[in-house]
Amino acid sequence: MTDSPGKRLRSFRSQTGMTQAELASSIGVSPGAVAFVERDERLPSRTFLQKLNAAHGISTDWLLDGTGEMQRVERGAINKEQLSAEKFKMVPRMELSVSAGAGVVPVQDTYSDALAFSVDWLKKNAINSELSVLVSVKGDSMAPSIPDGSLVLVHLPEKSIEQEGIYAFNRGDASFIKRLVPSAIDKTGRPGSIAIISNNPIFPPEVLTGRDLNELRIVGRVRCVMTTL
Repeated sequence: MTDSPGKRLRSFRSQTGMTQAELASSIGVSPGAVAFVERDERLPSRTFLQKLNAAHGISTDWLLDGTGEMQRVERGAINKEQLSAEKFKMVPRMELSVSAGAGVVPVQDTYSDALAFSVDWLKKNAINSELSVLVSVKGDSMAPSIPDGSLVLVHLPEKSIEQEGIYAFNRGDASFIKRLVPSAIDKTGRPGSIAIISNNPIFPPEVLTGRDLNELRIVGRVRCVMTTL
């Protein structure tokens, strides 16, 4: 029976063959937002309904009340093959690890091990999906811009700190996602000092110089933040 918004949304997704992550990516929301609606733990927001209608032609009346047709006739259902044809690339979820050579290891206990990103968006931002990972942020040191529990896309090739940015890195026996600000960059592109800055003002900045710079092992640069409002 599809007698609730969540069941109707799940019915539509099942017909198209999309995972929660793929549907979420196609309409620009988090997988958690889709999961909450499908479990009828929250009603879809106006923005959610608008995005679902724009991307897949889903009728708001049908989703909320079960009245009318599911989709606008001219849109048609989007299946996994069409999703692929519309040029989406999958980026896997990983965990930061000080013991891994590349600094990341696969996530073992998650409902989805990858999310879909538009090829056009990846090209526009010069991001290689095959050299990118999604990492879950733990803690509030980068709040409010990167809240606890957010997912960030880390681009692994960007390990050289030649410009200010938010980076994932290992230091000692811990992993971090912080803003790094280089200064006094020499001809080889190596900075003479690096300031480690948290967006949350209650965490004081730290400046590394000299041999202390060798403590940083850069995993990659954070290029995208995904969080649930």
